[in-house]
Amino acid sequence: MLEAALTEFRRVVGDDHTLTDPVALERYGWCTIPVRRHILAVVRPSSVEEVQRLVQIAGRHQLPLYPISTGQNWGYGSAQPVRDDNVIVDLGRMNRILEINQELGYVVLEPGVTQQQLYEHLQRGQIPLWLSPTGAGPGRSILGNTLERGFSIGPGGDHFLAQCGMEVVLATGEVLQTGFGHYPGARATHVYKWGVGPYLDGLFTQSSFGIVTKMGVWLTPAPEHFEACYLTCFSDGQLGGLIDGVRQLLQGAVFRGPINLLYRDRVLMMLGRYPWEEMGGQTPLSESVAARIAERKKIGAWNAVGAICGSAAQVRAAKQTIRARLKGHVDRITFLSEKRLKLLERFPRMFSVLLNLNVPDLLKTLQSSYGLMKGIPSEVALSLAYWRNRRPPTAAAEKDPARDQCGLMWFAPVIPMTKEDVAAFRRIVEPLLAKYGFEAPLTFTAVNERCFDCTLPLVYDKDDPNEVRKARECYKELVDSCLQEGYVSYRLGLQSMDDEMKRDDVFWDVVAKLKTALDPRGILSPGRYTR
Repeated sequence: MLEAALTEFRRVVGDDHTLTDPVALERYGWCTIPVRRHILAVVRPSSVEEVQRLVQIAGRHQLPLYPISTGQNWGYGSAQPVRDDNVIVDLGRMNRILEINQELGYVVLEPGVTQQQLYEHLQRGQIPLWLSPTGAGPGRSILGNTLERGFSIGPGGDHFLAQCGMEVVLATGEVLQTGFGHYPGARATHVYKWGVGPYLDGLFTQSSFGIVTKMGVWLTPAPEHFEACYLTCFSDGQLGGLIDGVRQLLQGAVFRGPINLLYRDRVLMMLGRYPWEEMGGQTPLSESVAARIAERKKIGAWNAVGAICGSAAQVRAAKQTIRARLKGHVDRITFLSEKRLKLLERFPRMFSVLLNLNVPDLLKTLQSSYGLMKGIPSEVALSLAYWRNRRPPTAAAEKDPARDQCGLMWFAPVIPMTKEDVAAFRRIVEPLLAKYGFEAPLTFTAVNERCFDCTLPLVYDKDDPNEVRKARECYKELVDSCLQEGYVSYRLGLQSMDDEMKRDDVFWDVVAKLKTALDPRGILSPGRYTR
């Protein structure tokens, strides 16, 4: 069956893009989660027509396919399928930017288009539009992250809200155009999300119902004026006031897009690797060592970052509102403009004294987070994956946590934006992390004005079997304990999908029925968000 299918695959995409050699397949098995799936082969189509033919061949041979965009789904499974013995459909060659509408502010792109590729395209064309990149690196697929309903900080940060119009290859090989896209010549396909009739786009996010080969994405028009706002609280007890203030500022539309509230240990993980020598090889990081490093680097107990933009007058008014609302609740409010950032870069020692800040270390995060909110792709969030990695740094130009054998699993529950809910959530997770010997690198991302997503990385030494075991057990207990108290993850890693699907739940029953209707032979991503 496999050999016959491979013969047909080669006729579609060619020998060079039908991979079966174990060395060629090795890269697709790299993963930060302690899971290893057996991959039958990889096919790399270059067009929607080729995807259609591959799906039809797979259907005839009952061969499961697992599509990926760039395979950089770090912390959730990377490029690996949920089940063994899948053929990976690598869509990375489908990397065309099909349309940019400057006037209406949208782009139409394929799965292989990366954050860096779109950014450079906009820069070359001097097109005054910003994308909303994640901190997962320049090589991350825009379409892939949107299908996972991911987000970033700054304008346009909720990526699924910014999606408008899809092209989807179904398990039959048919092509579905969502929204108004199925009407020939429709003018509003990429400016009006809902179309007419049932809204179908959401069915193809976090699912295995089809292969998305094209997507419209709304971009942010470059504002007249932009500044980043950094908030610092030196006491953990100030978090409640910070939460209340941030919620009110978001509800008043003072900030543009999601805001990050980062706990001290999360910032430390982004600035360097674990201090093995200072800790005498012991884990987790002790409070005394963490406090000493934080003092040296002038890092607060809680550190928040958000964007304000608009006309110069609007930004001035926003700054006044932020100062007034947060007075007495935060220890430091810093507004960073392009001009001020350049001054810090030019005179770091002088400003370290004047501002009582460790400006050289501060610039490591400021430059990346500031640029990220302006649409400049960055590896700012990738450094934390290397926190407990004892291997020497590689000479590669770009970070790749899966390639470098980093241990990382993301736990991402959604929490109502109240100080009571945040406190209740912390009472669950912090003792559990300490029990298994891990830090609590909490980040609360205000994805809208009513809730946080806590992107909590479980970072471990993948070369240490004992740490791998503890990470598995800790992750499972985190999921179960938080679910029991009503805090549910918005996104699943491949290692937790089977457990979730076993629940006696009408919701997953309906998902299974939809899967059967759209993919009766079960050839697309078996086990992915479905039974």
